[in-house]
Amino acid sequence: MENKIIFGRAEAISVLIIIMTTQLFISFPRLMAESGGNAGWLLTIYVTLLSLFFFMIISKLYKPFEGKDILDIGEYVAGNTGRILVGVIILITYVFIISIVLREFSDGLKILAFEKSPVSFIMIFFLIGMILAAYYGLEPLTRYSAIIVPIIAAAFLFIIIGVVPNFDTNNIIPILGKGPSELFLKGATKISVYSGLSILFLIPPFLGNYNNFKKTGYYSIILSSIFLTGGSLVYSLAIPYPATTEFVLPIYTLARFIDLGRFFKRIESVFLLAWATSAYIYLSIVLFFIVYVYKKAFKLKYHSPLIMPFSILIFTFALLPESMMAALELESNIFRVFAWIVTFCMPLFLLTIASIIKKKKRVKK
Repeated sequence: MENKIIFGRAEAISVLIIIMTTQLFISFPRLMAESGGNAGWLLTIYVTLLSLFFFMIISKLYKPFEGKDILDIGEYVAGNTGRILVGVIILITYVFIISIVLREFSDGLKILAFEKSPVSFIMIFFLIGMILAAYYGLEPLTRYSAIIVPIIAAAFLFIIIGVVPNFDTNNIIPILGKGPSELFLKGATKISVYSGLSILFLIPPFLGNYNNFKKTGYYSIILSSIFLTGGSLVYSLAIPYPATTEFVLPIYTLARFIDLGRFFKRIESVFLLAWATSAYIYLSIVLFFIVYVYKKAFKLKYHSPLIMPFSILIFTFALLPESMMAALELESNIFRVFAWIVTFCMPLFLLTIASIIKKKKRVKK
């Protein structure tokens, strides 16, 4: 199955867009405002350019290794040890973030619609959907993603248009927010907002050729940046700084501003639909890749028996943070600080070593 082309470029781009933009529905605009002040949207553009630069280098190094994923590259560099080590690093990263995101979405849904329900009860419903989707496999998930992305995009656009009357251009002045140093030096680590790109390095066997891999990477970063930059800019235009650093669910807060007359109330329900759908797909995709990576790293025959153990592990870890704010702090202070190392530095390092090894083999011949 790993060597078959089971989905095309459009489906792969849809998967990556969901993985990289789901953070928009949780705390992304607020985190950008905390880092860049009035210029949170400008910080998003900056890290997008950095991501494109690093991906350009990675994609060029990937060219001689068409059809190989990052685990294959690890094996090419250091044999079984390299494959297992790369797999374990990815597993730790993915299990950590999926547990945090599951907790954030469950707590968020509790705040929005189920105030009296225990958070563990809400998590179970997400978990059931994740498990079922992982059992069906990657192909249905990618097809579903391609259908859902335009719908979520339309819901997001609807929210943006509805908030336009609340815009105040004075809110984004000064343009450089906290200053060039905060924006361009300290802000560089925020490249981790594109950590979801790491999934691209797991799907080359499913994409068919190098051209599909390269275009999928560029298109997914650019399209995701439109959502992320747009969300940050709209949030800054509608709410003045430093109030932008106070809201736990920024986009939901914007949705509550919308007033279309007496016959159209509770427009934030549109946000709730996009929220739940995006969460379900994100969690399902990441769970699938967790079991896929474990299976491939340790050369197991089937991935299905791994789904339940990992689901229980994720559920347990998701219950560890005391609150949604604790989960958000773990994400911003740990994951968003170090995720760029796994996403960009690890592939760059492995591909550089692999390229050197490949050249030496050619010379010997």
